[in-house]
Amino acid sequence: MEKIKKYLLLLMLTFGFVQVKAQIQSDPAHWVYGLKKSVGNTYEVHLQCTIDNGWHIYAEKQTKDFIGTATKIAFVKVPELTLVGQLLENGKKEIYTIKEAGITNYEYADKVEFIQKITVKPGLKEIKGTITYQTCTHDHCLPERTISFTVPIP
Repeated sequence: MEKIKKYLLLLMLTFGFVQVKAQIQSDPAHWVYGLKKSVGNTYEVHLQCTIDNGWHIYAEKQTKDFIGTATKIAFVKVPELTLVGQLLENGKKEIYTIKEAGITNYEYADKVEFIQKITVKPGLKEIKGTITYQTCTHDHCLPERTISFTVPIP
């Protein structure tokens, strides 16, 4: 009976260590934000992600058989801000297929930039939003993350 208790304790400590190690995994995706003025009150919001070697994030638009967390950019809605057109993805989109499971994913490795054209009314000082994404290797994924961004308007 004592051996079983020791074994169970060792097992719990091992799983506890694995859980702590997973929680301190640093994020392989590194984000920077910027604003580029176009004409008049029109701008482009640039959300750039640099991804550590061996990792990827998923594209916003995915196949019907996709599993995982597609990248989602959400802007805080305020009356002074209007989104113009669709969110653009600028990067080398890769197609990854898991033939055994019949799953195809669109993903980005190395670097990708998400660009949203906007118009703003006078008085707006900043643009806020969130980015939800998941970083993965072809062996495992980290839990999805949602981060906030703020881009000042000069």
